[in-house]
Amino acid sequence: MTKLDDIKAGVRVLLEDSTAKRFSDAILEAALRQALDEIDQHLPLILRTDFTVTTAGRDQELTTITGCQYLVEITLPGEAEGSARLEPGEVFTYRLASGVPSLHFSGSLVPAAGDVFNVCYAAGYSIGGFLGQTATSLPAELEHALVLGTAAMACYLRAGGVVERYGGGPQDSARLAEIGAMWRENFLRALHGFKTLQQFGFPPGFALDRWDGRVSL
Repeated sequence: MTKLDDIKAGVRVLLEDSTAKRFSDAILEAALRQALDEIDQHLPLILRTDFTVTTAGRDQELTTITGCQYLVEITLPGEAEGSARLEPGEVFTYRLASGVPSLHFSGSLVPAAGDVFNVCYAAGYSIGGFLGQTATSLPAELEHALVLGTAAMACYLRAGGVVERYGGGPQDSARLAEIGAMWRENFLRALHGFKTLQQFGFPPGFALDRWDGRVSL
């Protein structure tokens, strides 16, 4: 299982900084946060869960869901006709507060106690040992991409620090930015390649390229 130390070790191999003289832990962790956020945008963790209504009413807070970035799909399972997809705007609207979605049903459907909704949503990945997280949800296939992205962001962060630091030369900053651009290109290529290898198409909500924003309900 990938841990924070594994990612930092991989990044230092790329940056040839095994002794941590040029890239501190603070820089690498800030860079990791940026790279992980970009992966979350391009290749979000898609989860499904059932939510059981306990109190009837048009307003339902999905308290069993945390870390939600956006909703992808909500269906109401049916015994005879199968699951029915609830149309956003027509049946409900939603808002997010600290990663917890709250639904408001404005149509003819008023949730009753005991109703079960199947909720598909996008969430961010976790890395064990990072930001207080104990488990890693990042797939092993994405580990190399995360290392590349973290290396790129670390170079950009250090380039800015070199410019601001007394005595830093512009050529040093430019060189770091150049190296960062190289690793970022490899990072984006790896993300694109991972999408291309998906056997069953892209899960709903995927940004298809860098010009495509997050897609949600």
